Amino acid sequence: TMGSNLAYLITHVAALPFVRQWVDVDAPGSATSAATMIDEDRFEHAKRIVCTVGGACGMAMLFDSPIGGIVYMFEEITSSSWPVEVTFRAFAGTSVCALVSRALLNMCGTSTKAFVIYEWNPQPTGWSWRDVPFFILLAVMIGPFSAFHTKACLAVAAARQSVMKRLSSYEPFNKMADAVLYGGIVALTYSLVALSANCKHTAQDAVQFVRYDCEEGKYNPVASLLLTTSEGAVKRLFSRHDANEIHFRNELLAFLSYTSLNIGLTGVPVPSGNFTGSMLIGGLIGRMMGALVRDYGPGMAVSGVYAMVGSASMLAGFKQMAVAVVVFITGAANDLGLIPPLMLAVTISLLLNKLINERGFDEEQILRKAIPFLPPEPPRLMDRVVALDLRDDLPSEATLTPEADYRSIEAALQQDKVDCFPVLKDNICIGFTTRARLQAALEVWQATGFVEHPPGVPRPKANSDAGGEQMGKWISATVARESSFSGNVLPVKRLTERAPYTILEDMPGPRLYALFAKAGAKAACVISENGQFRGMISRKGLISTARRYEEASDQAQYDETIADEDEEQSLVIPSPLP
Repeated sequence: TMGSNLAYLITHVAALPFVRQWVDVDAPGSATSAATMIDEDRFEHAKRIVCTVGGACGMAMLFDSPIGGIVYMFEEITSSSWPVEVTFRAFAGTSVCALVSRALLNMCGTSTKAFVIYEWNPQPTGWSWRDVPFFILLAVMIGPFSAFHTKACLAVAAARQSVMKRLSSYEPFNKMADAVLYGGIVALTYSLVALSANCKHTAQDAVQFVRYDCEEGKYNPVASLLLTTSEGAVKRLFSRHDANEIHFRNELLAFLSYTSLNIGLTGVPVPSGNFTGSMLIGGLIGRMMGALVRDYGPGMAVSGVYAMVGSASMLAGFKQMAVAVVVFITGAANDLGLIPPLMLAVTISLLLNKLINERGFDEEQILRKAIPFLPPEPPRLMDRVVALDLRDDLPSEATLTPEADYRSIEAALQQDKVDCFPVLKDNICIGFTTRARLQAALEVWQATGFVEHPPGVPRPKANSDAGGEQMGKWISATVARESSFSGNVLPVKRLTERAPYTILEDMPGPRLYALFAKAGAKAACVISENGQFRGMISRKGLISTARRYEEASDQAQYDETIADEDEEQSLVIPSPLP
């Protein structure tokens, strides 16, 4: 996340000043060039690529695994959002990041072994076939557990959000108090739980432990898991040299306290990742299983190997990922021989998790926070509708003519739910313009004194994406300055993206869905057979409709019996959802 955010900020700050030079919007005729509108989309496309590469670099540096970073981002954004050119750029970017990270660590007198989750293993064989049944049992346990852990985290987040809404009049102090209070609860709980552990003598070849309340030469095993970073705790769990240093009782205490407080942390307004947290929970479960197998079973693998298998099973279920998890854990173990048991455990855990949870934690958060996101595949219910049923609710004031006066544009901007405005000529859609461009044109008109905003009339809603469409705004400002000297109407046609996507009114929903989800269309005109404008479908409106269909499907409002009807009938049912 930090890698993606940093990459976006660098691109937005460093590249944006050069955009005005790249497209000279003040040059004669530039405002009418269709290429400038396309370049704006290309700039947004470039920012998405940079964010993807930045996220891959962040994961590559965390685990010292460039290939793992690429695979992680590929599974995170799915193939529908992975352009062809991203592969090589992510490959080159993660290579450079890994080399730079190693160079900086060497300059500081350390190495990647101290920085990342890394376990050096000189053993030729880390597991045997006698361990496989216990690996399977571990995955069978963790798969459903990871699903219920996800449900618990989401329930806590919803409850905390509800409480914060009731206390919204006290913002931001309510969120500050929440973070401070919960931080105090965590510190007090960990401290008290660690005090219940018995001190152990420090072995010379053991991983560095936490002394806490013990005397010199001893360590506290529970404090070594709780009163440290999650990365440090995972390294101790993964170690194959401390099998007799952390015992079952201490691991159980750490698991109960950390898991409960990890669930309660969801929704606290502080930066807190859940990636290594999930690894730690799974590692504790695997470590306990390994301790039992070592004492009472026939297994050969040390408890550290069981911790790796448990960590991979938990992370795969929580994130609903497979390949990236195996790559990361294998790299952390420095043992390619662990790939088969890790893949087996991840497969079992992920299958059981998906039987309980349709989506992973991140996808559920996206839906619950109403983040505008279009899944790569349409909901099943959309098979029964056509384009006419998926139209946006478009007021008549939101449609513009190729040349519009100030009042018409202002009336269109008053429609707060509309961001893309169709431009019609003789009821034929010739293109779309955006709220940002119209708003920029009106501001220039008002600044030059060409028009004045009527007193007592509310101003139009500002564009929600204040940092986007910079080129479109500059072009709109140029057109507005020219029109203020040449007449009393704004040539909206010059602010329009011409040659729009057009969809016949009886086109099936899944076919037009691909236009938005995979081709990246922002808006499309719905037309009749003779080309007359019947409405529009915007990306924003389709996202809202798709989520309504998904919620209806989740609530079992769809009658499965109609699925046996023939395909021809399924393409013409026009009834929308209530």
